Amino acid sequence: MKILNLNENENLVDWGIKRTSKQKGITWKQGLQNYDVFRIPVDILVYNSTNGRMFMEAKKFESEQNVSLDELKVSDPERYNDEVENLIWSTNEERNNYTKKEIEKFGQLEPGVVLDDGTVIDGNRRFTCLRRLHREHPTDERFAYFDAALIKVDGKKITHKILKEYELKVQFGADEKVGYNVINMNMSIYDLIEKSDTKDFDYTSVAELVNKTPGEIAKICKTCELVDEFLEYIKKPGEYKIAEEMKIYWPLEPLVTYFDNEGKNLTEIEKLERKHLFFDYLLTLNVSLITQNLRDGLIKKVFKDADETKELIKEHKETIGDKIHEVIEKSEDTDELVSSINKLKNTNEANDDQDHYEKKVHKQVAKNQMDIPLKECQAALKSLNNVNVKPLINASNTIAQKKLAEVRAELDKVIKKANEIIAEIK
Repeated sequence: MKILNLNENENLVDWGIKRTSKQKGITWKQGLQNYDVFRIPVDILVYNSTNGRMFMEAKKFESEQNVSLDELKVSDPERYNDEVENLIWSTNEERNNYTKKEIEKFGQLEPGVVLDDGTVIDGNRRFTCLRRLHREHPTDERFAYFDAALIKVDGKKITHKILKEYELKVQFGADEKVGYNVINMNMSIYDLIEKSDTKDFDYTSVAELVNKTPGEIAKICKTCELVDEFLEYIKKPGEYKIAEEMKIYWPLEPLVTYFDNEGKNLTEIEKLERKHLFFDYLLTLNVSLITQNLRDGLIKKVFKDADETKELIKEHKETIGDKIHEVIEKSEDTDELVSSINKLKNTNEANDDQDHYEKKVHKQVAKNQMDIPLKECQAALKSLNNVNVKPLINASNTIAQKKLAEVRAELDKVIKKANEIIAEIK
């Protein structure tokens, strides 16, 4: 398979590329620039391996096949294209089928963007549909070409950083968020900021590109770090498909907020114990609305009491914690792990563990209710301490005297109510 490479041969005719009358406007940081659109044979193009639309699918493929997509792109571009096509198709078959039917009926309406080395950086889904239609209708020229702007990467005006900025806007901008699952989108952002060797991007620069605040990007990265820790904890590092199937992202987000605020002064051991308890509950706690339950119960109530938290961790370990670790250690693959965890979730041990958890939550609720009268009295006293009648006393006029009388009447009510409460206590 011969891949387009304009550095080797810039004669477009030799590549079978045809100029069209269309133009595509691309907004770089320096402003809008219009590019001619060309009809490029689909057979000389390759996918973008860093496409965030297929992040977790790509990681799963690399883990199962023990091969890097970037390496495969160089060694066997034909197989690489076939594998990536299948990954992109699997991310949203319904939407991809719809796009395929639209292209079959009306043609490719929106041009993509292709680099001078043949990499498609905008329009991977349209490219996928055209590849499939071309195989189904090999003699139909409508599906033999991909309409796209051709971008020369010169390292000066158009650098790899500028291209990555464009990719981010295309992949995660306001118009493209529909159709992305949270793991693909957010882990792509996390990977770019925290794991990239270039360090070209930070919270602020990415926030500008994807229409979020730097604080939101920071929370995304910290939550994704917990996703990675969870996968390490269950001995399945990098298997993001599990994270998506177990829907662990949103439950982990409140844990980030907790460690940034109330839990920021905990020791590393205390943080680790709380994380592991949280991870275990994600695996075996059989409750509805797990995100709200763990946020409002475990984080906002139990974690506020250090002694109760220690006791719950001890009870959890004695009841089911060790069994969870046994399941994790013995499971050879993902399917076995999920199956074993589901069985464990329905055992008496899991029910007892859930009882311990719910009793701790209810105990904290009751304790908080017992503290309410004291807190209300303290708040009332604080309000009274802020009352300053000296300006009215010093005024010595009819209006001031009237206001003082009204204040005295209200204070009489306060005294009466205070005496009623005292009598009730006695």
